[in-house]
Amino acid sequence: MRRPRVRFWQKVLAALLIVGVAPIALVSVVSTHNTRNDLTSLGVTNIRQRSTSTANAIDAYLASRLGDIILVAKLPDIVRYATNLGDQESRGAARTALSAAAARSPEYESVAVVDPKGTIVAASVPTDEGTSVAFREYFLTAMKGTPYVSDPSYSVITNKPALFFSSPVAANGVVVAVVRTRVNLAAIWDIVESDAGSVGVGAHSFLVDDYGIRLAVSETKGHRDQAESLIYKPIAPIDADTAKKLAADKRFGTITPDKLVIDPLPTLKTALDTLPRGASGDAAFAFGTGADEQRGVVTRLVNKPWGYVLAVPLTTYTRAADNATFDAALMLVMGVLLSFVIGILLTRSLVGPLRRLVGEATQVSTGDIDLREAHFDTRSGDDITHEVASAFDRMLNALRFYALADEAGSGGEE
Repeated sequence: MRRPRVRFWQKVLAALLIVGVAPIALVSVVSTHNTRNDLTSLGVTNIRQRSTSTANAIDAYLASRLGDIILVAKLPDIVRYATNLGDQESRGAARTALSAAAARSPEYESVAVVDPKGTIVAASVPTDEGTSVAFREYFLTAMKGTPYVSDPSYSVITNKPALFFSSPVAANGVVVAVVRTRVNLAAIWDIVESDAGSVGVGAHSFLVDDYGIRLAVSETKGHRDQAESLIYKPIAPIDADTAKKLAADKRFGTITPDKLVIDPLPTLKTALDTLPRGASGDAAFAFGTGADEQRGVVTRLVNKPWGYVLAVPLTTYTRAADNATFDAALMLVMGVLLSFVIGILLTRSLVGPLRRLVGEATQVSTGDIDLREAHFDTRSGDDITHEVASAFDRMLNALRFYALADEAGSGGEE
């Protein structure tokens, strides 16, 4: 079989594409890929710095509030009352001290003294007195002599989510009572919400506890009335034993853990599980695909085994590279079109005159034009056409010479 004939214009077009367009395409692809990687690395570094800063702010807030309740536990009026819970005069002085402590910060809802049986016996809010909190982890832990910061859980008094800080009240080395502070989540929500859009368009943040349950999300900014529907979404299913423990501590009020809406983020859970508890640290992770792909950093808190997450859509940082990719693609399309046009014009400028010369040479060879009258135009055309025409003219001159010589020889013989 005859191999298909490759036309001259096709060869010219292929040469232009290989020499002109292909190197540009290769350089553009490599450059764009490297730029995307550099921008992504820069973005993750930026996210990490902000995530660490905000996590430290939350840690400092927890430490400050825990320090407050530890200080309250050492106040003379509180210790005096805790050692003699039946003394009404001491109870009045304790209430005054508790009210002064509650006035220290607007998010303090109540500061109270809890007796060894788990009943609130004195509080900055009188209606809190008489409430049993014996089942609360913050009471049980403090009665063992250790200050405690709770996870957010619903208050049995207000039926709203709150944090509880507790500290043992000791006399002569013996724990005689517990003091606790009920703090609303407004301050922590303020900190988390401040990171909305902080490191780029679409940046969002949230705080998860050691069970992967969201405690605060930046989406509550301007929508505090919807907060309870936005938080408490686990990033992974909760095992049965943990669910029983959370239900016993009334973490979600009347809602049982099995009724929680799971918003899975397996890559975040994996990253969080790699971070040690009780020590600061962070880990980067990715989630989503395509246009929804995001990069995030989770930072472990110190005072609680919580994780603070800050995430940003990848396109926020790679938009410049994406624009460059579009520009490069447009340039390649233009390059191909220009190569096609130039190839056609160049081919026509070369092949057209050559074909005319071929036609004239064919006429000479077939005798359609008298050899003595035939000539090729050598005064116009490009360099190649001019050279070919000149060569044909020299060949004609040679043919004329030999033709005349043959005629002379033939005449002499006669």
